[in-house]
Amino acid sequence: MMLPKVLPSTTPSNVTVRERHTLTLSPCCPVSKNPRPGSTITICYQPAGHVLEVGALFAYIHQYKGGLRDEQGELLVRDMEGMIARIAQDCATTLGVPVRVIAQLVIAPKQEMRVRVSAQPMKEVA
Repeated sequence: MMLPKVLPSTTPSNVTVRERHTLTLSPCCPVSKNPRPGSTITICYQPAGHVLEVGALFAYIHQYKGGLRDEQGELLVRDMEGMIARIAQDCATTLGVPVRVIAQLVIAPKQEMRVRVSAQPMKEVA
């Protein structure tokens, strides 16, 4: 199980930037083949020191294909809503800033589903 990778932001502190990454989603469910072609996920945030590494973002999202499993093979996330929520939380915690994730999903049979999740960085417990 991997977390999103980040790079240091090179934007001057007196400049406001808002990042928006939109990726196409390939089918994650081996049975239903959902989500279908045309599905996207968008990750939005205002960086404060770090940005998501775009080269590694696809691999991070791809780990949810067939369900997200831990190191022992136990299923952690199986449903689309759980996947979107986990991606939002992982990105917020890794970046240290609030993150909004919007998924526009084409699913069988003949439906579209929009999932919107906002997440705050988790504070470390001492």
